[in-house]
Parts: sequence; structure tokens; C-alpha cells
Amino acid sequence: MKKVLLATTMLAGTAGFAAAEVAVSGSAEIGILSSESAATAATLGVLPGDLTFHQDVEVKFTMSGETDGGLSFGAVIDLDETDVDLGDDDGTTVFVSGAFGKLTMGDTDGALDWAVQDAGALTSLGDDHTTHVAYFAASGFDASQDNQVVRYEYSFGEFGVAISMEQADNGSSAVGTLDDNIGIGATYSTDLSGTALRFGIAYQSGSDGTTNGDVWGLSVGAELAGGFSGSIGYTDTSLDGAGNDESALGVGVTYKTGALSLHANYGLIDPEVGVDVESYGLAVNYDLGGGAVVMAGFGNDVDGVTPGAQQQYSIGLGLSF
Repeated sequence: MKKVLLATTMLAGTAGFAAAEVAVSGSAEIGILSSESAATAATLGVLPGDLTFHQDVEVKFTMSGETDGGLSFGAVIDLDETDVDLGDDDGTTVFVSGAFGKLTMGDTDGALDWAVQDAGALTSLGDDHTTHVAYFAASGFDASQDNQVVRYEYSFGEFGVAISMEQADNGSSAVGTLDDNIGIGATYSTDLSGTALRFGIAYQSGSDGTTNGDVWGLSVGAELAGGFSGSIGYTDTSLDGAGNDESALGVGVTYKTGALSLHANYGLIDPEVGVDVESYGLAVNYDLGGGAVVMAGFGNDVDGVTPGAQQQYSIGLGLSF
């Protein structure tokens, strides 16, 4: 969930730098949630389907600066993550950008996830509408290795391109030699009679953490007049060995009018072996003004027979200070 609910800025001047800025932002949530997933319920300390109270607080530091020559740089650290004192770099990124493009390293998207649009929009306390079993996330093999991605991106006019790499952790692997995750992606944005369109296409080779393979994907996103927006995406994954291939399809639609925003998304996974898996998610946001947002989310399996099948929902407030 991406919410900026508290911001404080400190400016500092240093010789050799045009400007430096450190922004502290935070988020807070309060509400109730429930999940029929045994794994999710266990993390909450309740039985599947039980209703439980939910609160969450997150603090994020965003640092940025620019040299006298116009080179921009920055870093982000998310203190909502665990084990920060043990060297856990999850939620941390560093970037450098200029006329040459932008280089980002850390807990960031690979080129496929950067180019191919996922199906979700809006927010909910439990991310219920974006964690159902067949949700279309278009993440490829991201985070299957050490979760430290380096991505280079460059834009020219309406086009954008990116390449990325995530190194395999073969030193501690018990499953043999795994390939590094290497991706390449491209986007094209245009306006067609008042409708903003964004096309994305990408390819990634590497490993899902246990088996080597590759995945390619594409998507189309649109912002229409009248408050409507939507996207459709597709990925095809091939892994070494028989019966490991699968394709995924995702569709998302969002409508906004005044303070009210509504969203629905649908996902379908078609494996080479076994039955199709499909599920959907719903979200409602209402902006109360002054930094308070009412958020409700729901996620549901359609077939109800897939391992990990579940219904989950949440409702509460996102608060801004």
C-alpha cells in the first residue's frame, strides 16, 4: 500500500551539492479484517474466518539531492520492514539519475514488472483486493532470489525502456545452480482523442527460486473521460521440466467521482497441468478530507477448490497527520 500520511522536510546545503532534502513520511491504519486463509489467519493469531482488530504504523525516509552539474540522486528506506538491524534491505532503494537515464538498486521492480501493468488500484487495510490467489501482479521472477534488483531505465519522447538484474543466491541454494533474473521491458504512452493509453511489453529469464525458466508479458492501460480507468495484462511463464508452464490474465477497472473511488479486478491462471484458477478483488475508497480515507477491500476465489482458496475482507481508516 502506498500512502503518504505525514511529511516533514529538512533542507541542508553542502559544498559540491546544489541541494539536499530529507523527507519523513508515515502512515497509520485502524480497522478490522478477516481471512479464511489458514496461513494468513495464523499470522494474525486467529482462526480462519475470525474477525480481528487491525492497526499498522509505517515510517519512511525519502532522501534526495542534486549536484551542481545536474546529477540527481536519492534513497528510500521503509521502517515498516522487520530485521532492519540485521541488515535486511527490504523496502530500501537507492537511485542516481541524469541525462543518461536512471539507475535504481534495491527492493524495486524488475524490468518486466516496471513495464507490464498489474490489475490493482486503490488501497485496503489488508490489501484484500490485491492478494487473492489469481491476482495479476505481473511481477515475473522478482524477489525469487535475494530481492536486490538493479534496474536501468531511459525515456525518450513517448517511449521508455528498462533492463534489470537480480543475482541468484547459489551460495546458499539447496536446489542446484539457479540463473540470475535478467529482464528487459519497454513502454509506449500516447493520447487518443482524450483517452490516455499506456502499452507495456517485457521479457525476463531466470528462476522462480527453485526452477530456471523465462516469462514474457504485455499490458494495455487506459484513462478515459468521466473518471473511468482500466487495464488488461497477460503473462506466459515457462519453467524447465514437464508440466510447469502457465499463463495468467488480469483485468482491472476503476471509477472515481468526487471523493468516492470504486475498483474491481479479475485474475485467471491457466496451468499446463491441472484446473484453471480464477479469483477477483473489490475495493472502495472514500476521501473524508483532511487526510482521512475510509478504505474497504474484499478478495474471493471463484472456483473455491484451489489450494490456498480464501475469502478475505477489511474495512477501516487510513489516517494522515
